[in-house]
Amino acid sequence: MVSCVGTAPMKEVRLIDSLNQVAYAFRYKNLDSSCHAASRAYREVSLYKQGKAEASNNLGFCAFMRMDFEQAEKFHMDVYNLTKNELELLIADIGLMKIYQRTALNKEFYDYRNSALHRMKRIAEDDNLFVDQHEQMRLNYARSEFYIVSAVYYYYLQQRPEAVASINEVTKKQELLADTNQLLYYHYIKGSAALCEGETPDERRLREFDELYTAWQLASRKGYLYFEGNGVQGLANLMASPDNYAFFQDRRSHALTRFGVPVDSLLPMRLGQLALQKFSQYKDLYQIAGAYVSIGKYLNAHSHYTEALDTLKLALECVNDHHRLFYDCHDSLDWLKAFDRRDTICAEKAWMEQKLKTVPEWISRIREQLSVSYAGLGMKEKSDYNRNIYLDILEDTRQDKELESRYQALEKEAGQLNVVLSLVIVGFVLVSLFFWFFNKRSKDRNRVHLRRLQLMLDICQKITASIPADAQTEEEIIDSIRTAVCPELEKLFGVKDIRIDNGQLVFPRRMSKDEQAMVRVITPYIQWAIDNGMTSISLGDERRRLEKQRYIYEQHIAGNKRQNLIKKACMAIVNGIHPYIDRIINEVQKLTQKGFIKEERIKEEKYQYIDELVTTINEYNDILALWIKMKQGSLSLNIETFELNELFELLRKGSRTFEMKRQSLEVQPTDIRVKADKALTLFMINTLAENARKYTPQGGMVKVYARQEEDYVEISVEDNGCGLSPEDVARIVGEKVYDSKAIGMSDAPDKEELRKNKGSGFGLMNCKGIIEKYRKTNDLFKVCLFNVESGLGKGSRFYFRLPAGIRKSVSVLLVVLSLCMSSCRHAVEQPASGEVLPDSLALLAQNEYEALLDEASDYANEAYYCNVDGEYELALQYIDSAMYCLNEHYKQYAHPIHRYMTLTGDGTPAELDWWNQMFNSDFHVILDIRNEAAVSFLALKQWDDYSYNNAAYTTLYKLLGEDQSLEEYCRQLERSTNNKMVGILLAVVLLFVLLSGYYILYFRKRLVNRWNLEQVLEINGKVFNASLLPVSDTEEMLQREEDTLKEIPRQIVGSAFDAVNELLSIDRLSIAVYNETTHKLEYTSNPVEDTAVDELPIWRKYMENCFEQQEYISEKGIQTLPLVVDAGNMCRCIGVLCLERREGTEQETDHLLLELIARYVSIVIFNAVVKLATKYRDIEVAQDEARRASWEDSLLHVQNMVLDNCLSTIKHETIYYPNKIKQLIGKLRSGKQTEAEERETVVAISELIEYYKGIFTTLSSCASRQLEEVTFRRATISVPELMATAGKYFRKVYKGNKAHIDFKIQLLEGRITGDWNQLRFLLENLIDEACSVTLDGAVCLSAREDGEFIRFLFTDMRREKTREELNQLFYPDLSRMTAGEKGELYGTEYLVCKQIIRDHDEFAGRRGCRINAEPGKEGGFTIYFTLPKKCNMEDKKFKVIIVEDVKLELKGTEEIFRHEIPNAEVIGTAMTEQEFWTLIEAGVPDLVLLDLGLGGSTTIGVDICRNIFKRYPGVHVLIFTGEILNEKLWVDVLEAGADGIILKTGELLTKTDVQAVMDGKKLVFNYPILEKIVERFKKSVLNDAKRQEAIISYDIDEYDERFLRHLALGYTKEMIANLRGMPFGVKSLEKRQNDLVGRLFPPSERVGVNATRLVVRALELRILNIDNLEADDE
Repeated sequence: MVSCVGTAPMKEVRLIDSLNQVAYAFRYKNLDSSCHAASRAYREVSLYKQGKAEASNNLGFCAFMRMDFEQAEKFHMDVYNLTKNELELLIADIGLMKIYQRTALNKEFYDYRNSALHRMKRIAEDDNLFVDQHEQMRLNYARSEFYIVSAVYYYYLQQRPEAVASINEVTKKQELLADTNQLLYYHYIKGSAALCEGETPDERRLREFDELYTAWQLASRKGYLYFEGNGVQGLANLMASPDNYAFFQDRRSHALTRFGVPVDSLLPMRLGQLALQKFSQYKDLYQIAGAYVSIGKYLNAHSHYTEALDTLKLALECVNDHHRLFYDCHDSLDWLKAFDRRDTICAEKAWMEQKLKTVPEWISRIREQLSVSYAGLGMKEKSDYNRNIYLDILEDTRQDKELESRYQALEKEAGQLNVVLSLVIVGFVLVSLFFWFFNKRSKDRNRVHLRRLQLMLDICQKITASIPADAQTEEEIIDSIRTAVCPELEKLFGVKDIRIDNGQLVFPRRMSKDEQAMVRVITPYIQWAIDNGMTSISLGDERRRLEKQRYIYEQHIAGNKRQNLIKKACMAIVNGIHPYIDRIINEVQKLTQKGFIKEERIKEEKYQYIDELVTTINEYNDILALWIKMKQGSLSLNIETFELNELFELLRKGSRTFEMKRQSLEVQPTDIRVKADKALTLFMINTLAENARKYTPQGGMVKVYARQEEDYVEISVEDNGCGLSPEDVARIVGEKVYDSKAIGMSDAPDKEELRKNKGSGFGLMNCKGIIEKYRKTNDLFKVCLFNVESGLGKGSRFYFRLPAGIRKSVSVLLVVLSLCMSSCRHAVEQPASGEVLPDSLALLAQNEYEALLDEASDYANEAYYCNVDGEYELALQYIDSAMYCLNEHYKQYAHPIHRYMTLTGDGTPAELDWWNQMFNSDFHVILDIRNEAAVSFLALKQWDDYSYNNAAYTTLYKLLGEDQSLEEYCRQLERSTNNKMVGILLAVVLLFVLLSGYYILYFRKRLVNRWNLEQVLEINGKVFNASLLPVSDTEEMLQREEDTLKEIPRQIVGSAFDAVNELLSIDRLSIAVYNETTHKLEYTSNPVEDTAVDELPIWRKYMENCFEQQEYISEKGIQTLPLVVDAGNMCRCIGVLCLERREGTEQETDHLLLELIARYVSIVIFNAVVKLATKYRDIEVAQDEARRASWEDSLLHVQNMVLDNCLSTIKHETIYYPNKIKQLIGKLRSGKQTEAEERETVVAISELIEYYKGIFTTLSSCASRQLEEVTFRRATISVPELMATAGKYFRKVYKGNKAHIDFKIQLLEGRITGDWNQLRFLLENLIDEACSVTLDGAVCLSAREDGEFIRFLFTDMRREKTREELNQLFYPDLSRMTAGEKGELYGTEYLVCKQIIRDHDEFAGRRGCRINAEPGKEGGFTIYFTLPKKCNMEDKKFKVIIVEDVKLELKGTEEIFRHEIPNAEVIGTAMTEQEFWTLIEAGVPDLVLLDLGLGGSTTIGVDICRNIFKRYPGVHVLIFTGEILNEKLWVDVLEAGADGIILKTGELLTKTDVQAVMDGKKLVFNYPILEKIVERFKKSVLNDAKRQEAIISYDIDEYDERFLRHLALGYTKEMIANLRGMPFGVKSLEKRQNDLVGRLFPPSERVGVNATRLVVRALELRILNIDNLEADDE
């Protein structure tokens, strides 16, 4: 393939490319301009052949559009001689496809389509070939044009599924946007060819309309005449019938007014005339005729047959014009006529026989409409004349021409095989000349056998490592395997083009037996890789489903948090009212208690001040009311149908609180379903149950149950407590706000105890509010009710009603029953249309199958004669009877039954489904009755029924019209080819049989090798079968995970022992698997080892050594091989395979065979145990995460609903009192009251304000309590990512904005700590406020570091604000916030932003978060806010000296530093004190790792430590000792200056310990020491502020803290999972533990960290507070 320009001058290249681009750009705007540019480019080319090829393609397109098909073909053919550039050759192929598609040359179309497919495949193999922008544009054009042309071709052949599949392959619209030509072509074809998909016919029609309308709108806006005409022509065809026009006028009336013509019943014709005008300007004869046909179609549909006939004759004349123009035909006898009485072949047929390139589809559309017009005028002869021509054209353009191309190819292949067969015969004569060659070849094969075996091992290893982690389909897995191993396979087998099909290797040639044996060894690897890949995909799909579910919950949480922030901002306004109420009370007290009411001047000042305070309160109330009104409806109910028993089970789990009060809780199980909000229903049940628990004495009973009525479900919470008086019940049910502390007090035996248990009463108020919200939703919830039944001393029953839910199974059953009834009704109605009695059919029972079809054929014949005689209605009756027989035949013999044939209808006829089911009916009879039905309906002028039957006839005719004999002949050729191939193979086999007697002498070694491979294959089969455990669900698999780790190796050694023994002669087969939980090898052997022997078996020692060294070991008859797999990009050892061999049985190839077996075993264990178990754990973690998100979503949803109810109640219940006080103040200030009246008014104000304060305080405190429970989700957030999200949101809301706003973002690299959802909402509020102002200018978002914070600056350069205005932005101000249109509230965004920053100041972990506004330095104003900055920590290199007197321990410690602490450099080791001082004098280290017991003395280590501290004060000393019980020694060495002590017990030295010392931390201990000193040194830990800083540094949330705290208290994970409010299972807690290890430990030290070490680390990092190690309530 060539994509370069060769040696052409750059000036010529640029000129030709620019001309070609102009030609392409104008091809659908002005055909003359496009042709002119292309012609000039073609003429002026000198050396730039590629440019000339492109110009030739453009000229071919222009000739095609002018219908000069001969010239167009010539131009496209010239391309093959001009260039070797695959891209232009591809475009030439597509151009020829278009020509042959339009001229109905199907065979030629398929030839060039196959050529185009091959070129596209070759181009796709090298994506980097066409990188130039112009070439990339041409490539995109070629791809889209190919699929569109294919779709058009299939559409005209009425193969809609293939057309839809092809159009869906077109490049996505985002890529098409750069090419308006192709984008318009795509929209036009998709709409005009009815290739839109939809669930209903109406939906499909609407989508077709939208596609055509889009094409017209875009074309008219950009001046594309061609598509402008096509768009309106397509819409005219779509609305031709009155019913369609009425449908679109109802559903798309807004679009119909855009065409500039009157919208009435003549609209389709006017659109056709408009299309005719556009096509005339464009000079497209083909489309001009199409426009005439559209107008004629409309006129026929509206019974204007004469006018339609005149119009269609004009269309026919266009065809003649084309014939005269390009074929120089001036003989009128050779022209098309609407009707010709001559008894000769029609002109169209003659043209096609003469191979003239005309357009049959063009003519067939005209003839079909002419047939309709003549039928409408009652001219049957002329109608039949045109219809017969239409049917003849269908015959000549059927789609079986592809078989001709296939037939020619097979004939050519057969000829080639004949030549090959002749050569084989000649080969028998020459075989003796090559006999010596086979002898030499056999010896060569024996020499290369070992090399091949080694190569096979490499192939198998690559297969196991080739499964992509992110594969989505089986094809991706196979492609990955093929890519990984094909080079080695080609090298191994010496062939190319190796494929993988159904898990098998497919070669282009026949394999030898040696090669087949190797293939059988490799194939299980491939199948195993595919199976495990598919298992991984299925598990990945499940995990992605859970992640998607979690994502949905997270989106709900984000929305609920936003609503919560708005409620917080509202509560800030509410809380702002409190000081004003207190000031009014203070002023009133001064008037009444201090006597200021008697002093006139002071009194007036007080009255005025109180009036101002009340005015301010009213302004706050107005802001609150307006804001709540704006947000009404933003909180939606999550209505769903669910089982009540789910909620009852949750309530039953909380029975512990009732037991603590010695109460019994009875929750009656139920299978009732309700339709409501699940979270709110649980909230109401919990609220009522909690109230019952609080007010029921010890020994009482609380009962929860539900009962179902016809329309509703009643849920009750009943207790046997003291009960309520009728007055209290009336207040609870009837009053919206009441004093809960007064309820029950008058009748309570122990008023003090009752007062202690009293709450706010807002729980019941919220329940009533929720029920009211339900009732306002729709009529279904009118049954909702909240009520109380109670009596003093009789207990109480609180209940509420919700709509009953319908079970899914019931609803499905109803649908099935309705369908069955419909089917029965259809079956009953069918016989009514037939005239054949069941008795007559019973007489022909022995030949019933053919009898029904014969009877249908008789009816079809009668229908034909009736049509000939003009008895059309009688013909339809016969056709109906024929259909009845065919339906009965289908009903008796088709299984399953789908659909029956009908005489009228819409959509796909039933017989096409029969054809696709390959049901054996008489489709020729069906074809006859459909044709006769179309003729009858045409004569009766029933156009819709005619169209339905004609379409059914046309489609079925094309299917039946395929040349079956040609296809059968192709099959015969294929069989002949196969027979010849078999003959060739038999000849070759015969040749080898003749030579076998001599050749077997050299073949023995190969047979042995092959047998070895066969035996390996048998072993592998047993290994694979042993790994197959019974299929179970996820939960069961997770429960038996540990058992699986042991069971699979046990089955492997049990089933594979005999086969391995037969191959290698062994006494024992053993497998050890590394358990990542216990960090030990777990052994399995056959025979089973004797557990009574105390001494460790020697084979286990060898296996341990093999695992540590990870290399093959063979000593004393024992062979061990590590089980190694490629996991990702690293090699991983998962266990050891061991064989005890019999003496004298070892051979040269044993090692390789053993390695081959080991590879199989390692694959099985890795995939069946390690990998899949990890997948299952990930799924459970995802399940728990989804449950947690669901729980948090429900919590926030309930809180928001309750909070909404609180705020609404505050708004309604407290707005009266300030207004009343203001009226009283007005009276006082009027001066018209007497002194007594004035005192009385002041007392009334005092009482009002006190009552107002009481209600206001109660309501606001209840609402505030809801806000306390909202979780602030702290996370580390990338500043660039946050700002990019803001930019994306701006682009979204800016669409349609009238102002020109330039939004600039100045990025800052860094991270902050905060709540992602809240910060997004903050920036969105700022952007919304800025976009609400329609001013042009710039808005900038930037950030900069500000000490320990990052300051964000949002600058609006378009507006100027004074310092005073900016100071008031974040405070409620009625005059400013209502300055716009009436009823609108502005500036609430700033209140929300302020609330968000308040939350971050409180919960983000670092005080100092601020938000404010200031004038911009260069104009405008700036909103800035600060958030805590997140800092990174990095490891540093340091030097170490190790002092240890035990050689083995010294080696182990060195290994720890080498492998686990890579940033440490061991500069020396010492076993004595003298060696140490020599080392430290040579080079001072950063750290000394010191053993205390050097040379048997424990004091030497203390002395060394003390001297180091004196002589080298900057050197850290970490003690690594085995002195477990000598606590005095610990104290001595700490006093000597040691930084920490690590005991050689339990856990070994870790990087965390070393890094802690290097970071300057003191008292670094491991668990055995900490266990003893934690209680003694509790008071020495850091204060809570440092703990908070550690929590922030390591991103510890409340669940992390609770998990670590309970681990420190000795809780197991099962106990922690059962804690109240802990929404995680055991596996999720294990996942969280691993995540904590990743955060608290450096990367190289995370392996092997257990729960104890994790707790110790948390204590070291001050994440856990020892003073607060208390357990939560369970």
